[in-house]
Amino acid sequence: MVDGRQRCGLILTSRARYTRTQPAPNTLMSEMKKRNSADAKLSWPWQAWDELMQNVRIAYEDLRNPRRAFALTAARQQPYRDLIGALGAMASVTDDTDINCDVCFTYMLELDGLFFVRLSMVGPYVTFARSHDERAVKFIHSHATCSSDFERDVLRLLMTRGFRVLSDVQLAAAIDLTFPGIEHAKVYNALFSPEEEWS
Repeated sequence: MVDGRQRCGLILTSRARYTRTQPAPNTLMSEMKKRNSADAKLSWPWQAWDELMQNVRIAYEDLRNPRRAFALTAARQQPYRDLIGALGAMASVTDDTDINCDVCFTYMLELDGLFFVRLSMVGPYVTFARSHDERAVKFIHSHATCSSDFERDVLRLLMTRGFRVLSDVQLAAAIDLTFPGIEHAKVYNALFSPEEEWS
């Protein structure tokens, strides 16, 4: 069993090894990635984007040298205790939160499959995803992306609690924030995982 701190170390170690052994990306691919993340920003209504940036500034304080003290405060306060209780009435829930690496609460839900709910500590943002295998997840963010009553019930619960349930396109949007080791920060980094490259 690998605890959160060890797991984070393993992720960082494997990323460093990957970075050293892979060739540098060519310019065309780099430009395509920038364009795709700029297009992803269009998936955010302008008011929602403005609110997102306000929440990011309040949480991190400095966009060039972001501080993550807010994650410790949120972990102590456990603001979503009631929501987790409601999810626990629907499925088996396991807390997989790791504030050594992330700025979110992570919960695994098991009911006819494995699901992940990640609740951002930055603001009222959440991802809900179905696990396909160890390496791939399918994001559930609208009724059209649901494939079961359970998924619809969880989505409805998250939305009625005031969360913005994000799509993979919204998570891929570029954001003006600097994180060590992250070449181009995305919304995913700002809201959930500052140390993990979005791909």
